[in-house]
Amino acid sequence: MTLSTTSLMSSEQFLLELWQQNQAAISRTLMASEADPAARQDLKQDIFLALHQSAARIQSAELPRAYLFRIVHNVTVDHIARAKRQQWQPLDEDHQQLLVQDCPSAEVGEQQQSQQLMQAVRRLSAANRQVILLAMEDLDAPEIAEILQLSQGAVRVRLNRAKTELMEIMQNGR
Repeated sequence: MTLSTTSLMSSEQFLLELWQQNQAAISRTLMASEADPAARQDLKQDIFLALHQSAARIQSAELPRAYLFRIVHNVTVDHIARAKRQQWQPLDEDHQQLLVQDCPSAEVGEQQQSQQLMQAVRRLSAANRQVILLAMEDLDAPEIAEILQLSQGAVRVRLNRAKTELMEIMQNGR
């Protein structure tokens, strides 16, 4: 059963399937935004609640996955804004190690490279971090444009800037 058969599913079934198909991507996005596992769990719950509240709109959306990631993006941005207002402490080395150990991307490369990539992604400007995280989840420019409510051209520009900034960080340890 795919999400294209939405008319045959209840809203709950549809949301559950959408959630299950994208849970790993959501987790990776949250890991890049929040170091504290308890706060990540709270964010997941907030996202699922927002999904439930928007069930009818998501089910009728042309790009349900893009709509899902828009919700993930909005909830995460709100969380980051609250954290900045509360002046959270920087991520310590122990938590960074935990992030890399929990991250599925650690299986792809060596642990050190994964850790360096996560640290570099965290150093990106907020706009560049948003677009690169979505691109890393294999979302294309139209989907990212829908999520961030930008034009596709603006998304392509941001992606290029994000890649450039990420390469500079990785090469220079900025």
